[in-house]
Amino acid sequence: MHKPGLKTEVQMAEAVARQLKNAAREVEVGDCRFDVVAYDKKSKLFMLVECKRATDHRRVGQTFGQVGAYRGILERQGFEFVDAFSKKFQMRFGRWMEATQWAEQIRVEFYVALTDEACKDVERLRGLKQQHPDVGIIRVKPDGVCRDYIRVQGKKDDKLTRARAMTIRLWTPEAIEHRG
Repeated sequence: MHKPGLKTEVQMAEAVARQLKNAAREVEVGDCRFDVVAYDKKSKLFMLVECKRATDHRRVGQTFGQVGAYRGILERQGFEFVDAFSKKFQMRFGRWMEATQWAEQIRVEFYVALTDEACKDVERLRGLKQQHPDVGIIRVKPDGVCRDYIRVQGKKDDKLTRARAMTIRLWTPEAIEHRG
């Protein structure tokens, strides 16, 4: 039976959210909307994913830059992020305290989810990873299955797709004001 494939970024985000554990879609912080946010309870790690169906160099590059800007949003609005995610994803208080290191910081990995087609241009992805070494890549196949590797000369390569976890301090609005 022929499957039609993912036709929209919404369908792509739904596929990514299904693959990740404890995930929520469209988490809004201020005027920013994160496509997918997941939380790994075991590693106490948030994962933010920006999904793009584009294959052209300019839009794929913009997606990496957009994810880079998300770090700044979390650095300024970390408490709002945790609050927005908690509205989408119910978790008991003790787990939230663990997730936020007792309201002091969060650990986050940032990802771009790209189509199988966009992941075929390995040299472009290498160049983008040099500019954004902390950003990981999730390859989304037309049937919605997600992979944490790309194929390079027929072999699985997960080095290029790995994200590097960052620790982001949670600042209260008062602390940000005094920080200057």
